[in-house]
Amino acid sequence: MVTVALSACSASGGPDRSDGADAGSSASSPAEVLLTSGIRYAAAPDGWRDPTLDLYLPAEVGAPPLAVVVPDPDGDPAVDEELARGIAARGVAAAVVRWGVEDPALVTLAGRPVADVVAQAAQVNAEVGCALAAAAAQTGGRVGTDGRPLLVVGHGTGADAAGMAALIPPDPFDGCFAPGPAPHVAAALLWNGDWLGSVAGDALGTDAASFLAAYSPWPSVGALVTTTYVEVGVNANRLEGRSVETGPGSEYLTTRDPTGELTSDLREVDAFADGAVDPVDVTRAFAVGLARGDVAHREREVHGEADPDTLGPRARALVVEGVAQLARP
Repeated sequence: MVTVALSACSASGGPDRSDGADAGSSASSPAEVLLTSGIRYAAAPDGWRDPTLDLYLPAEVGAPPLAVVVPDPDGDPAVDEELARGIAARGVAAAVVRWGVEDPALVTLAGRPVADVVAQAAQVNAEVGCALAAAAAQTGGRVGTDGRPLLVVGHGTGADAAGMAALIPPDPFDGCFAPGPAPHVAAALLWNGDWLGSVAGDALGTDAASFLAAYSPWPSVGALVTTTYVEVGVNANRLEGRSVETGPGSEYLTTRDPTGELTSDLREVDAFADGAVDPVDVTRAFAVGLARGDVAHREREVHGEADPDTLGPRARALVVEGVAQLARP
């Protein structure tokens, strides 16, 4: 475990924009941030690296609110670090979850082995709950219960895992080092989630329906909501190539959606108009599912060549500003 001090600036975008347009960044005053890296929060399976947290603390805030960043295991760690520094520079503690993964190419979900993907997907929720409890303990242990809100930020696969932990009370996780259960999540900011599990491809076959129920909060929205606010976002610029040629009644959807409820949400946003469903369609439909479950939420989209990455500068600016606003008492 290593602790260092660093200087960080936050970028902030227009918080009230629904589409991220002109969300240019403006630097805030530099703030000292204390970084503690490599905090172990759970035991790993044999041969895997232990799951750890990197914690960014605003130096001048004694009892800050907390935002836990749940990244995509295949994402760029530098992006998560920049996001966490921006959050901490706004007076909010930021903990980045580092999954216990040796080689991202060997896994499909949050550090779980490919051979056990369906069964292990159910453990994602519990593992994130463990990480939330561990991060809360590192910042005083009472985040989420004493007026200091706990927020989660997820992108990619991490958006699905964060959404599960935010919307559904996590189960206990074997090997968790954190004392007590996961605290209440006040709000979730979820970007570029793969809400229909398209990354699993055809390998799951008829197991796709059980996989989706274990992996995405979508089928459970409205069943038991613990979060007061959810923001779903997508950067459409690099995701267009991940569209799936499908339509109502297709094998792709019927295996994932035997009840037809998710297909109905996709119809409502006209997702089938061009014969293909892409991540932007699914994000919009997930927002419909949140509305159906009476979950307060907002949907945001970022477009334009100036922000080519899935969690590029403009999207990160919106996330940082959203965290700063939601963390206010």
